[in-house]
Formats: sequence, C-alpha cells, structure tokens
Amino acid sequence: MGFADPLALAFTLLFGVLIFYYLWERWRQRTVVPSMLLWEAVRDDVLRARHFQPDWLFVLQALALACLIAGLARPYRRDHDPRPMGSRHILVFDTSASMQTREARGTRLEQARAQALERLQRLAPAEEVMLISAGATPEVVVGYTTDRERVAQALERLRAVDAGGDLSLSLAFAQNALQRSDMPALMEVFTDIPRSQLPVTVRDQAAVFQVGESDDNLGIESLQVFQGRFQDYHRASVQVQVRNYAHRESHGLLTLQLEDQVVRRTGFTLAGRQSQAFRVDDFPAPGRIMAHLEVDDSLAADNTAYGWIRPVRPLRIAVVSPPSALLDDLRGLSAATSGLQISLFAPGEALPAQSFDLAIFHGVAPRPWPDMNALFIYPPADNDLFPANGDATNVEVIDWNSRHAALQGLHPLAALPLQRARILNPPAWSQVLLWSRNADREFPLALAGERDGHRIACLTFDLAAERLLSSDNVNFLLFFLNLVDWLAPNSSDATMVRTGDAYLTADHSKLPVRVRDPRGVVSDLAPGQVGLTPYLVGEYEISDGIRQRLLANFFDPVESDIGRPSPEVTVFPAAMPAAVAPAAVLPPDFGHWFYAAAACLLLLEWFVARRVEL
Repeated sequence: MGFADPLALAFTLLFGVLIFYYLWERWRQRTVVPSMLLWEAVRDDVLRARHFQPDWLFVLQALALACLIAGLARPYRRDHDPRPMGSRHILVFDTSASMQTREARGTRLEQARAQALERLQRLAPAEEVMLISAGATPEVVVGYTTDRERVAQALERLRAVDAGGDLSLSLAFAQNALQRSDMPALMEVFTDIPRSQLPVTVRDQAAVFQVGESDDNLGIESLQVFQGRFQDYHRASVQVQVRNYAHRESHGLLTLQLEDQVVRRTGFTLAGRQSQAFRVDDFPAPGRIMAHLEVDDSLAADNTAYGWIRPVRPLRIAVVSPPSALLDDLRGLSAATSGLQISLFAPGEALPAQSFDLAIFHGVAPRPWPDMNALFIYPPADNDLFPANGDATNVEVIDWNSRHAALQGLHPLAALPLQRARILNPPAWSQVLLWSRNADREFPLALAGERDGHRIACLTFDLAAERLLSSDNVNFLLFFLNLVDWLAPNSSDATMVRTGDAYLTADHSKLPVRVRDPRGVVSDLAPGQVGLTPYLVGEYEISDGIRQRLLANFFDPVESDIGRPSPEVTVFPAAMPAAVAPAAVLPPDFGHWFYAAAACLLLLEWFVARRVEL
C-alpha cells in the first residue's frame, strides 16, 4: 500500500477542528434558576456535556472527512512482483529497388524479412515495436505496439518498389522518433547497404542487419528519343544505353518494340563495368517504344524501359505583328518546317481563337487579352500584362533557367549583344528563363508561366532586330522553337517520368480520376488529389474524360549497381539510448472510490440529522 500524494495526510489535523466544533456546539453556560424540579427529568449523560461522548452524527462526519483525506492522498497498492517497464525497437526496413535482387537464398527483401521476424520472436512481451518502410519516402507502417502478429503481417505485406530509396532520410526520421521516445529505444536497420556507408550519426545508435552480396546485373541505363517538335516520326531515332554492373563479362539480348511490333533484336557481350549504346532509326509509325533486356541476371527492375515517338500534328500559330523582319523569318521557318502552319494578322484585326493553338504578339498588346496560349515579343511599354520600367540597349544573356523545358538540351546561349530590350518586373505567376543586367539592376530577358488556365511567355527583347534565321543566332532559334513547343504541347503525347518522381495532374474535383497501373490494377485518385507518384516500371493510364499515358522508367545507376561487400557482423549499441528520461510510472490509484464513499457518508449524515430534528 502506498500514497501518490502523501503530503495530503497533513489534512488529518482537521479531526481536531471537528472535535472542537463538536464540543463547542454542546457547551453550557452557567444560569441561575429558582428550582431544579424541571430538570430532574433530563438524562444524566446530557448534563455531563463537558465530556467528549460522540454520537452517530459525529461518527459519520469523521468517516466522511477520513475518506476525503484518503482520496486526496491517492492510495495505490504495491505489487510484490511489479511488471518491468518495457523498451522500444524501431525497425527500419529498406524497400528500395535493390532489395529485389535475387540471391542464392531468395531475394534480399525475403532475407531481411526473415531476420526481422526472428528478431520479433526474441523480444520480450512488454517491448514495443515500430515498423518504418524506407522506400522512395519514409512511411510508418506500424506505430508503437506490442502486438507481434500485427507487425509480422505488416512485414509480410512489404514489397520493394521499382525506385531508388533515400535511406538517409528514413534514418533521420527514425532517429527523431528515437530521441523523442520516453522509454529506452533501439533502432534496427534491415538493408543491403553496409553499416560503414550509413551516416556517422546513425552508426552508434543502430543495429544494422545487412543482406546481399551478388553483383550480377545488366541494366538499361537510359533510353532517349531524338525527335524534334516538328519532325515526322520517320526522322525520329531511339538510343538505348546498356551497362554491365558486374565485374565479369556478361551476355544478353536487347529487343526493341514499337507498340506490339518487334523492330529490332540485337545480341551483345559486355565486359565487366562497361556500357554500350544501341541506336535505332526509321520507325514505321508513331507510338510507344519498349526496350527489353533478355538476360539471366539478379535484378529485373532495370531490364525494361519505355519511350514515345510522337505522331505528326500540325501546329497552328496566329502571328499578330506590324510589318517587320520577324514576319519574313517566320514565313521562311514555316516553309522549311513541316507541321508548322503560320497565319499572319495585322494589329487590331479580329483573331479567331478557336482556330489556333498559339498566338504570337510582336510589339502589340491586344485588348481584351486572348483566351488562348500566347507568346509576347517585345511588348509595348504601356501594356497591362508586362508593365515596363524602361529600356536597355546592347545587353547580354548572363544566366538562364536550365531546368525549364524551353531550355533543356540547349547549349548556353551565345553571349551576343541584344540590340534592345524592355526592363520589366516579372509577374508573380511567371518564372524567369533568361537574365541580363545593366549598371543599375538585374532584369529578365524571357519569362513564362500559367495565367487563367493558359500558358503565357514573354521575350522582352526585340526578336525582329536579331534576325531569327541568322546563322549567328542558331541557339536563339532553338530556344524559340522549344518555347513554342512548351506553349502548345502535343496533346497526343505520352509523358515520360522516372519512378519515384511525382507527376502532377490537373485538379478535377468534379470528375473521378481513374488510374490503371502496369499490373492492371485500377484505382481512383482521392477527391482533390492532383499528384501521382509511380513506383512501378511501365505504362500508367490516367482517365478523367481524356485518356493520358504515363510511361515510368527506372533509371538509377546507384540502385542498379547491386554489388555489395560481404555482410558485416551485426553489432548492437552498448546501451539502449533514451534522450528523454522516463518519468516515474505508478500503478493506478483508487482515490476516486474514497471520494464516492465520502459523498455517500455525507448524504447519510444529512438524513440522520433530519431524523434527529424530527
């Protein structure tokens, strides 16, 4: 028996107050009376009022007070064999692509799972377990629990994804959980990465169970489709780069398919740690390209890759401009480029927006703004969309946004001076593509973004003064064509992404967005969800009224390089760290029962007092 708040027992001094109040209530003052005849019938014990003789009311009041004091002291029972306080184990389970590697005794994932299940069996019943999946992103699969069956079932459901994993991020996540634990905790990592390659801050706090030794892997390192925006599919070419990640010579067969038609089959031999490029030209039709390695290696995730050859679709462009050298350049570009249809309009002339994919405004600012994608070239100083703060002459490109699609694949733009440019502040909805600078400030030369559901771009320099088709301005011509391609993307194209990277879809709050993954499993995106992250290699079909094709590839040389040194011996930390000292844990008290008893006694005392008065 013990008390959680023993200082509350000091309230026992109130018993003295209760006794004093009881005596004071019965105190008799001396009074002179003429005769004692009327008092002879009074009982003798009442006359001796100065002596302490408690009645039932006093007993009930004293018991109620004792119960209240006991409730404040919070009594609890001390067990002779108290249950020991458990500890916690944070299991970090690697589910990256390399864990699919086949070894002599099953895949690395299966070996790691067997070790984790064996660890579960050795833990005491009071020890809690948390399971974290370390794939492309960390995920808490099971929170702290003592339910071994639940953790075992979660381990059986774990699958390795066709994507690289950031184990350091997952370890940092687990380390944070380790430091915030209010009980002794230990991190246990199940992976094919050696302990010596883990972050230094984790090594001394974790027990690492390493699996895997094989390096036998041939993989597709990259698949590139070379096809200009306005090129026919006959002129497209595909290059597949194959690498041997093993340290010995390997053989294989590369098959290239256009949809379901085999285009080329090539046998090859690669020396250890070497790569080779295979190029295919002259395709008979547009469509999906699939490259597949027929090899007997240990990792299958990098044996297949996908590409897309675009069909021919004319791009209809409306050009609004006063007479200038730019119109001559655009006419020449249209005559030399198949699939590029340019129509010329004078400023102020009505523009049928539904008939064109893109509008180009050179030196003019239409009112109202067109309800379509548009490119503004050297807008007037008094326009509403890109207000100008001045002009600059003889400026150069000093920096560029190489991550934007309009600049991908381009060499740095030549540092040729541009004759004239507007100085303007970029709107909040835009990204700057090209920068320049004068003596006063830095300012944009090109910017792009989305506004009111349409793609908008602006070239602040006068392209007419630079002569678009001049041999000195080849990079500007390529940049112009890339920018036009970004402004009016081909709706019939498939989108190629890497597994593990997020693909943003439109926000279709009123339409169900249905996704069919490479395994044929169909699921719906949650309402308002605008992102999809593919974790499997293959084709995803996204249907929201319009069918979209998403081709996901696994190109990760770090994950494909599956060779590992012999597994290191698992070393447990000398002590289970706990950053937060565990608070004193006491058994549940039963003081509330005393409060209930005190209430009952007070009610009984009131009832007895009423009967005495009557």
